[in-house]
Parts: sequence; C-alpha cells; structure tokens
Amino acid sequence: MDERLTGTVAAFRQIIATLRREKMAGGLSRAAGMPLDQPDVQVLVYLLDAGEPRRVGAIADGLQVAGPHVTRHVSALEGRGLLERVRDPEDGRAWQITLTSEGDKVAQQCVELTTAWFGAAMADWPEEDRDELLRLLTKLNTDVTEHIQRQRVN
Repeated sequence: MDERLTGTVAAFRQIIATLRREKMAGGLSRAAGMPLDQPDVQVLVYLLDAGEPRRVGAIADGLQVAGPHVTRHVSALEGRGLLERVRDPEDGRAWQITLTSEGDKVAQQCVELTTAWFGAAMADWPEEDRDELLRLLTKLNTDVTEHIQRQRVN
C-alpha cells in the first residue's frame, strides 16, 4: 500500500473531523442569526456561487447528493425565507430555486466567515504555499469528481 497516499487520506480525514468537531456550522449559525446545518449552508452557498436560479436536481448534482435530501433542505430554507421558488423560463411547468435577498445575505456571511476562518488558520503560510494548496485542491476536486462520474457510467 502507498504510504504517502495513506498519509494523505488520513490527514484529509483529520481535517474533516476537526472541522466537524469544532462545529464550524455552529459559528455560521451564529453569524447568520439562525440555525443552519452544514447541508443548509451548502445549498445556500451553491446557489450564491451559481449566480442564478437552479432546479432541485441541478442543486443535487452540483452538491453530489440525492435529490430528496436537497428537497428537504430547500423546503426548510424556503420556510425560513432564505429561498424561493420561481418558474423555470425554459419550462413553465417546472420550478427553480433562488436565494431571497435575506438568503443572499446569509450565504455571503457564510462565505465570508469560512474564508476568514481559513485565512486565520493559514495566516503564517507563505504566498507560494497558499498558491500550491489552491492548485492541488482544485486538481484533487476535479480528479475526484471525474473519477466518481466514470464509476457511475461503468
């Protein structure tokens, strides 16, 4: 077994466990002024990044989760006034999900808080290391996503 790969996967698991243990979503909830769990934050930030309304299926695909999972969170966020449904301009029978002005504000707060948190954690990192981390994480994300898609086809 490749010891570097095993070490990389272990370090990645530790980062995820640390973030969960520290309940970063709890900090996001405090900043947003309302309870938000991690899937709520993911839906809000996904729509913020998309910059336009999306169907539930597109949100699920973008987050790589099941549609019913997204539907539950969309309904809850809609009930809190953070999301709303709008008619799909290409198919008047279908609905798309969009951020309300409050949802846009909360999503931006989540991004700002998360960015500040990571910025503080990496405050002493040289610029080259930050650039290299960005390059490698982007590459890893692309490669993992492509690998998952290939597995679904086969």
